[in-house]
Amino acid sequence: MPKSYTEEERNDIIKKLKEEANSLMQEKGVKKTTVDELVRRVGIPKGTFYLFYPSKEMLLFDCSQDYHEIVNKHISEGLKRIIFEKKIDVDKENAFTDCIDQITDVILGGLKMVWNSCLKTLLDPESMELVLSKLPEDVLEKHRKQEKPIDREIRELISAKKELNIEELSGAFVMILLGGMYKSVVGESNMEGSMRLLVKGLVMQIFG
Repeated sequence: MPKSYTEEERNDIIKKLKEEANSLMQEKGVKKTTVDELVRRVGIPKGTFYLFYPSKEMLLFDCSQDYHEIVNKHISEGLKRIIFEKKIDVDKENAFTDCIDQITDVILGGLKMVWNSCLKTLLDPESMELVLSKLPEDVLEKHRKQEKPIDREIRELISAKKELNIEELSGAFVMILLGGMYKSVVGESNMEGSMRLLVKGLVMQIFG
């Protein structure tokens, strides 16, 4: 009979599994992240893993969703903080002109969080496909329909610029994220400055 766990023990195991999934995806990628390695690092029997997740891919997806929420929260709360501190009237034309640099800093902070988490690994289309291909259809459908918090915040903040195509905007952010994978080409010493130029240019188009 499988061992029963208290709610606290279950939460602790899930937390550790996600932590190790995040580390392993960054170290080895999706394909080489295995259940055997995960349970070895967490210190649980292999059978116990399947009490919590039906597959490795479901854990990796769950882990990536957590980091999506963390990044979204960072950006959303950062934007709200700027509005509050600067007493900005979001409906006023050019309301954000004097805080372009602060907004740029918030978004750059979110990008750094992506590059230092499993999300960076999943920017690779092949890795993402490996994960999504093994997920149940109901999970995929829920994911497709899920409203993205960053998009919602941007819709609220740029209400005066309704002509802006949100899909194109999301695509621009994805392209900037992908640019972070070319650190060796750009040069590590130039990376942050280069990304700042790109992000600031986008911020100026949105909020300027």
